Amino acid sequence: MSGAKRPPTPDGVPLLGHGLAFSRDPFDALSEWADEGEVVQLEFPGQSLYMVTEPELIQQVLVENHDAFTIGRQQRETFDGIEDDAVTATTGDRWRRLRTGLHPAFTWDGIRSFGDGMAERTAAHVTRWEDGDRLDLLAEMRTLTLHLLADTLLGVDVEGDEDVVTDAADALVARADPRRFGTLLPGWIPTPTERRFDRAVGRLDDYVADVLADRSSGEEGDRDEPNGHDDVCSVLLAARERGDLSTAEVQDNLTALLLAGHDSSAVTLTYAWYELSRHPEVRESLADEVEAVIGDGLPGADDFEDLGRTRHVVRETLRLYPPAWAVNREATEAVTLGGYEIPSGAQVMMPQWVVHRDSRWWDDPETFDPSRWGSEVRRTSNASGERSEPRGDDGESSRSRRLGRGAADVHAIAVVAARDRHRGDGSADGVMGYTSSTRPTVPHD
Repeated sequence: MSGAKRPPTPDGVPLLGHGLAFSRDPFDALSEWADEGEVVQLEFPGQSLYMVTEPELIQQVLVENHDAFTIGRQQRETFDGIEDDAVTATTGDRWRRLRTGLHPAFTWDGIRSFGDGMAERTAAHVTRWEDGDRLDLLAEMRTLTLHLLADTLLGVDVEGDEDVVTDAADALVARADPRRFGTLLPGWIPTPTERRFDRAVGRLDDYVADVLADRSSGEEGDRDEPNGHDDVCSVLLAARERGDLSTAEVQDNLTALLLAGHDSSAVTLTYAWYELSRHPEVRESLADEVEAVIGDGLPGADDFEDLGRTRHVVRETLRLYPPAWAVNREATEAVTLGGYEIPSGAQVMMPQWVVHRDSRWWDDPETFDPSRWGSEVRRTSNASGERSEPRGDDGESSRSRRLGRGAADVHAIAVVAARDRHRGDGSADGVMGYTSSTRPTVPHD
């Protein structure tokens, strides 16, 4: 640490530090602070925080020197009581063990088996839409992605039980909002947000536990074969039978995938259709591709690689509107980032929202331009906030990641694009805003 210096600190206000600016407009505040340097020190009531916006330094934290960091305090507190034993809330050796238990569900063959079902479920959902309907697009996409995830994760039909999952997701988003007053209070104080969270998570825990009990006793029809790989639940139950995972780890990982998977995909699809409504030429090009690749049918896993424009729409949407606006870590030892001293125990925030809209890394970063993904993109892998992973000799790992990352989104967009070609165009209106989770907010009439 010899020779390391302290990072710059943007101007704040007495007592509240940088908390006031963040509470007023978090995304503008983050962008302004990033102009101060690649690493800046921020002061919030009760804690200091280091914000990192240089892609190579982000890769250092998440990949190259990840053993020197653990899950950040804010993330631990947010997911406490709901994902304690999930791969999303762990690091190090335990993360590797949990990931190994999940891996068979996300191989190329495993994900391919979900493809046809995703397209069929999406087609059934959108056929309910009539020309001229005015839809709450986020609500529609949440319902759709929840059913897709319930099929592929649990092997169950959640019709009539959707609110069990969506209420828990809403309670989690409210709890995660760093601007709420309750974040300044000790965790044992029963704020309304915490009480709502406890009630919603209790219902979800009971629901997932009941599904696991039914699956374990063979009450779910044809999906009771533990090694059949019909869904993720089968894979996790098989890992439990081998002694690789505990019951708590099976339940928490299913819960985490169900919550994060349906909500993040719904947000991505909502923003994708919002941007496509604003760029009719991109929408028309996408519809042309879908017609050329799948014709009058439905997309399957074999069509994924041929739906290049559709994949680019998803990637560009994720760049502009990442469902999670930042990744947080806590230093477990003193480290140096970009020549700056980061002490042990420090909280490190890496806001992909800022990095993805930085003109140093992107041409015309505020513009929705899916074609940018058709050529080499500078430094994007380091800025994505993703954990790197070795590729197998046969390309299996890389291929599985590409399909698994956006298969549901690509299939959903392809199905809706095909519907639009035959039944007319749609458009989105309203004002798109952002909550602390980058969910869209559209004011109602």
